[in-house]
Order: sequence, then C-alpha cells, then structure tokens
Amino acid sequence: MGQYDLPSQTGVYFINLDRVPARAAFMQDQFTLTGLVGAQRFSAVDGQQTGALDGNGYVPGTGTRWGLTQSEVACFESHRALWQTVVDQGLKAVAIFEDDVEMSAESGAVIAALLSNGADFDLIKLDYSPRSMRFGPLQSIADVPVRPMLEMAPSSAAYIVTQAACRKLLSWSEKYSDHLDDFISLPRPNWKIYQCFPAVGVQVIWSKQQDQTAEPVKISERSQDQKTNSGLDKGPMWFRIRRELRAARRKLYWRAGGESRLKAQGGFIGFIPCADDLGV
Repeated sequence: MGQYDLPSQTGVYFINLDRVPARAAFMQDQFTLTGLVGAQRFSAVDGQQTGALDGNGYVPGTGTRWGLTQSEVACFESHRALWQTVVDQGLKAVAIFEDDVEMSAESGAVIAALLSNGADFDLIKLDYSPRSMRFGPLQSIADVPVRPMLEMAPSSAAYIVTQAACRKLLSWSEKYSDHLDDFISLPRPNWKIYQCFPAVGVQVIWSKQQDQTAEPVKISERSQDQKTNSGLDKGPMWFRIRRELRAARRKLYWRAGGESRLKAQGGFIGFIPCADDLGV
C-alpha cells in the first residue's frame, strides 16, 4: 500500500464529537491503513450542549420528514457546517467521513483519484448501504467504477462532494426537515450523484468485524442519549398521507416495468458490493 497525498485545493475530513476521542483515534487508524495523508478532524455540533442548535435551519414539514430529533438536527448541522467550510476555504472537492467508518485499504487510491477529478460529479457516496437499492449502468470516473444513484440511501457516512455541490446543498438546506442520509441522496434535477461500486467503506455497525472494535466506536453516544433522541413528531395526517402516496407512486413505477427497463439498460438492483477486505 502506498501513501496518497491529497490533490491541491482538496481535503479529507472526519466529523467527530469533542467528547468521544476514541472515535477520533479509530478514524486516524483507518486513514493510516489507507495511506491517506492529511485527513483532518472536524468538530461536530453537539446536541447535548446548551445553545448548540440555536439558529439551525430545521423547519418541520419542509422536507421528506416532519419531525427530527435533536441528534438528527445536530448531525445535519455538523455536515452543513463542513459544507460551508468547503465554500469559505475555496476547496475544489473534499471527502467527508463520519467517525465510525471501517475503510478498505483500497480507499486511499480511490479517494485521491476522485478528488483529482471533481468536474464529472456533484457527490459520490463511498460507503455501503444496508438495504437493496437501484442504480444506473456502470460508469467510470477517474478510473473508479461508479453507478448513478436513483433513490435515497440510508447512509451518509462517507462521501466525496465538490464545492459546487456544497453550494447547492447549502442553498437547498436553508430550511430542512430531512435525515441527512435522505437529503444528500435525494434525486434532483442538476444533481449528479453516484455510488462507488464496490463500496470502499462501511459503518462499524454493519461490519462483521464489529466485535473486534472498541465499544465507544460501535455505539454512537449521540444515539444513546434519550434527551436528544425523544419526542419525534411524525406530523399532521395530511403530511403523512402525502408521504405515503409518494412512496406508493414510486413503488408502482418500479413494479410496472421500471425495474425491467433498468436491468435492460445495464442497471443494478440489490445490495452494494464491498471491497474484498471489508467485513460485510
């Protein structure tokens, strides 16, 4: 395995709560494994701190969900703060990680290659998602195999995003009520999003090697706090009915020939494959 210096005006960041240093140490070990040089820690917004969420953009009902917990808002605001940093510092593209991602030894080369070629995409998701999904035909960006993402993914733990994409995300999220996972992977016009195929990262919770991982890394302190994860409001009846109707319409499209057409075009339906050295 070699060492991979970051291309000019790019960066690699991992988001980490100040009070969970074990996770920061875990991620530093992962970056050492991959040979990535220059990864930086980014201090997460802590929903348990008084005033930390003052002035946030969460407005119930403005997105795909009505209610969010404090920890979900804090997670969103952490990523949003990093998108703003990308814009403020004039970075061309960055790789963003949460602090519980097991990384393939191949990921250093993949990330360095993709960061050097940010003109062909807005966002590329690097990690595994724990459910069957639909993707477009196999393509190549900077000699890295990728597939277009056609639906929202239940993970946002590792992704590469360009400065132009950060500007879009910041504009779209001035008001939001979405899980971060849904928000960044929601298909939109003028939003070029791809899945690295195979994935080169996986959250520890989905890894078969989690038994060998320290407890603070396996269990999110954010999700364990009852105060920041209670009182979830699913919204008024009209909102829930509208959401169910939209979901039913999507299912009907795929069942009424959409999946057959996708397969005929070289698309993929199933679980994202992972690099051979990942324990999934």
